[in-house]
Amino acid sequence: MKKISVIAISLLAVMGCRHGFDFDETEIIEANAQKYFGIVDPKQDWVCVQSNTVTITADANLADIAKVQILSESPYFNKDAKVLNEAEVKKGEAVTLVYDAPKTATELVAACVSSKGAYYIQVFNVGQSKVNFSAATRATRGITRANGSEAPTFTSIKLRAPQQSFNAMRALQGAECTISGKKYTVWANSGWENELMWEPADGQTFDNGWKMDTEKNKGIIYRDLDGFEDGEQANVEKIVNNFLVKMENGVRRNNIKQIRNSAYFSQNNNYFYPDGVNPITLIPIQAYSTEFKWNHIFYYYFRPQDVPAGMSESDYVKTLPKFKAIQVERVCSSDQAKNGKYFRTKEFLLPFYKEAPHEGEVQASAIFPKGYKIGFLNMKHENGKYNIANEKYGCTYGDGNLNYEVNHIAGHFLSAMDKSIGGLTNDGMQFNDPRIALFTANEKTYLCFEEGADCTFCDLILELGGGTDEPVYDQFEVEGMPYTMCFEDRPNVADYDMNDLVLRCTRKSQTELSLSVVAAGADDDLVLFGTGIEGFDGKEIHEILNATGNGADGHRFVNTKKDGTVRSVVTKTITVSKDMTIPKYLRNIYIYNSTMDRDIKFPERTGQSPYAIIVPGDFDYPLEGNRIDAAYLGFGTWAQNINVGMDWYDNGTDSKIYTNPGKSK
Repeated sequence: MKKISVIAISLLAVMGCRHGFDFDETEIIEANAQKYFGIVDPKQDWVCVQSNTVTITADANLADIAKVQILSESPYFNKDAKVLNEAEVKKGEAVTLVYDAPKTATELVAACVSSKGAYYIQVFNVGQSKVNFSAATRATRGITRANGSEAPTFTSIKLRAPQQSFNAMRALQGAECTISGKKYTVWANSGWENELMWEPADGQTFDNGWKMDTEKNKGIIYRDLDGFEDGEQANVEKIVNNFLVKMENGVRRNNIKQIRNSAYFSQNNNYFYPDGVNPITLIPIQAYSTEFKWNHIFYYYFRPQDVPAGMSESDYVKTLPKFKAIQVERVCSSDQAKNGKYFRTKEFLLPFYKEAPHEGEVQASAIFPKGYKIGFLNMKHENGKYNIANEKYGCTYGDGNLNYEVNHIAGHFLSAMDKSIGGLTNDGMQFNDPRIALFTANEKTYLCFEEGADCTFCDLILELGGGTDEPVYDQFEVEGMPYTMCFEDRPNVADYDMNDLVLRCTRKSQTELSLSVVAAGADDDLVLFGTGIEGFDGKEIHEILNATGNGADGHRFVNTKKDGTVRSVVTKTITVSKDMTIPKYLRNIYIYNSTMDRDIKFPERTGQSPYAIIVPGDFDYPLEGNRIDAAYLGFGTWAQNINVGMDWYDNGTDSKIYTNPGKSK
């Protein structure tokens, strides 16, 4: 806060010193604000937060439920997700929660959380009165996940003659392997020479709604689905769009860090394990790639005890037959691929072949026995074309040890490698990194593919339809949503840097709030008052922050100057009623400026000047001496029209803002 001018002091002396603001003083305050912000919207309340209640029924498909939460976003690998409120419940119980959310939010996420930390989410609209997680019975719509009773009952499948893989063809060239005019020696003595790709022959029929795809690509066993379950697509989009963003600010985003945080992700860990009861199926839900027609998904399987002594598991996999599961061209249109649209139209079956594959009839079953590991690869090429000299053609695996050779191909696959090893990507892949990753969300496991030259890992996303053991759950913690309250200590001569007192409030439970004193950008003595602010009530702000003396600059500013006095925030836990919202609680807090003998309270009616505001998040308030409309260029527009630029607090000027101490990472 700048020092008060002589003229202002004279005005105050004429008006007298009384708690509160009289009519004449209000005119001065409004005139001071108007010269900075123009005419304030008469509806302006300076609160960027909305409050509602919702009743959540804890009926998610989890083995047990320990609590429910209201979240700002999907929690899956998403550092921006915050808890708005939570309650301990048992499965099947319903609880009504109040919540506070940014006014810009139109939808939020309800979550059931198990005792092991597994999450199950459901998207809901702001203002919606009830949320539950149970889905209606949809067997008649043909979208129930495959189970043992729905499996086709074949005992054999006819196979076509096999095709050599790209790895095999290149390995057979050895040191003379040439791709786009460049010789590669990595395939010489690599062990790929005998890899064969198999697929069922056309003309076969199956029961229980399963068919053979014979239109464009032979050898795919599938059944038709009727889209997503009610409300499921919104959940899938919320999960995937936060976890694996394709484009960010017009540039493809590198998602390798999110992938590496998955419990599944390691060089050779991306495998499924059959439950021995239900068929294993895959359901494509997105193909966000211009080359989606080139993707041919194959699978393989083995028992660990069958790996020969002295041979690595990865080298053994090179010798195994690979079986076709999906040709992506058959489930996705060019428009869907271009725009990253979601779909759920076909479910593909992975047969288990009981004997070594050969052309003709081979004993087979729709159910895998327990004890096997099932892995996946993408054989990328234009349909029917096998030009091994094409730099974009190749096989990429979930087992990263099997990608060593293909990741060396310059001009395409090598581009996704880290710059330190000759690639073109900052924080990119290593030569032995997987190109298929797994993650589990809402009791479903997904495969996400990186097909080519970057690290988005959302070129293709498949849902596992069932048939495997209980998935591995990724564990993560979600922090409470903070809200920031900023004061001006002398509204009549305010400089509107909005940092004279900064408070932070976060909900810890239904009946507990965490209140922090964050900063004091004032020279005046400011005393904190309000109902229910245990531990702070009646204390001077600088004293609370342990900064009672002047700093090197002669001022008492704390946590408002980059080269000024810095102190840790001071936090207390506050007990409130279950129906108490954070804006209501904060509006009750006020400061007494004992230097000027003035109470500074939140504006009592709309349209008044902003001597206090409430903002979502760990708001980075202005640096000392910077007006809020200069630090946040959209503030003035929002001040004049409450419906325009409501997210102004997300767009600050770095050189004019102070990073909120203790800010959530």
